[in-house]
Amino acid sequence: MSETLTVNGSAYRVKKLLGRGKGGYSYLVTDGKNEYVLKKIHHEPCDYYTFGDKLGSELRDHETLRNIGIPMPRLIGVDKEQEHILKEYIAGETVSELLRAGKYDAHWAEQVREMCGKLYPADLNIDYFPTNFVLRDGTLYYIDYECNKYMEEWDFEHWGVKYWFPVRSVNYSESDYDAVCDFLIELNKNNETHINWNWARFEWMYEHPEFDKSLKSAVGLWKCGERVVGAAIYDMYFGEAFCGTLREYEYLYPDILGYAEQNLRDDSGIAVAICDDDPTELEAANKAGFTVIEQDETIMKIGLDRDFRSELPAGLKISEFDPVVHAYDFQWLLWQGFDHGADKVGFEQAEKIVPQVRKHLDTRLSLAAVNDDGEYVAYCCLWYDKRTDYAYVEPVCTVPSYRGSGVARALIYEALGRVRALGAGKAFVISDMSFYSKLGFKEYRHYTFYRKS
Repeated sequence: MSETLTVNGSAYRVKKLLGRGKGGYSYLVTDGKNEYVLKKIHHEPCDYYTFGDKLGSELRDHETLRNIGIPMPRLIGVDKEQEHILKEYIAGETVSELLRAGKYDAHWAEQVREMCGKLYPADLNIDYFPTNFVLRDGTLYYIDYECNKYMEEWDFEHWGVKYWFPVRSVNYSESDYDAVCDFLIELNKNNETHINWNWARFEWMYEHPEFDKSLKSAVGLWKCGERVVGAAIYDMYFGEAFCGTLREYEYLYPDILGYAEQNLRDDSGIAVAICDDDPTELEAANKAGFTVIEQDETIMKIGLDRDFRSELPAGLKISEFDPVVHAYDFQWLLWQGFDHGADKVGFEQAEKIVPQVRKHLDTRLSLAAVNDDGEYVAYCCLWYDKRTDYAYVEPVCTVPSYRGSGVARALIYEALGRVRALGAGKAFVISDMSFYSKLGFKEYRHYTFYRKS
């Protein structure tokens, strides 16, 4: 980068880069007396936004917003040949920086709502993200010139406002269950590096007999308003944890990792699984002193763009299986299927029969194979939420005497066909077994565990 930039022949020394936007780079510059913002239009491709005349749009948007009275930096000069724009520099912290420092004033959001009172009648929205607003002498200035045609889903109340509350950390309570599921759905919506921890895995674990609910208040949540934006959740019991944040809150990750280290550890320390394709979390773990251990996790994926058919072995049929209504049969099937033995007396002495109510279980996707004697011999469950495009496989098991018969394949294919009809486009399973490879699943993500003692 050159140390100086020019606007219509006048030179300005660059002091620092202020920000990179989808339309240009903004620099703090000086002419030796005063400071300004110089925006340099760029033409790098953007895969989620289509541009026309960037410079022309910037100038038209400025004129439009100035005319309806939005507080903004003054436009000082335009160099059309170089596509440079010189603006007034509004000295002060952005709202994003203030929120990050734990500062919050409800009057800020009220000022934005006052702007909306001018924007909406003009059929306009601006970019309401807090990085675009600077506070000076108690007044908020919109430092971007961008505006767009009004759409309700992108207005302040439906999109922008969720970023305008300070982030606070709280301990989990039972009333947070849905918010955690919502967080895990949003976490994996556009970036599947956390697909090993999705809403369905959380739901399955939460009612698992081995999940130690007595510890649940130790789960850490980071909230912006009532929206969960980050979490540290132990896996079954202390010693292993999931840590994650929504993308725009990645700066919280080191704090969340530190929380897990202090509050979710067992006597040997704490371990977290991090996707090999997530440089931000890998860097944070390394800086915090976590080291690689010989433990990993693989996520496999299958596309649902084909028909799934497989014949059941003779003498078996598929039945929708409600684990609550048939709690005894369900637990007895899983007891055998996960190799605890075939001694019913031992099972009844060891297992307390408690119906495990999972809020989002769809019994159409909870399938068992039943033999002619009415015995359940295999099970497969898929989890799907219409807000996502994927299904999650958990659990699959077959009693030992029926293994190798093709019954598990038939159950899984039946479930995949059903979830495809509901709208899913792919399915994930936590496994690296060749069994799933033979069904058409392929390795999708790999996770390495990092531990700190």
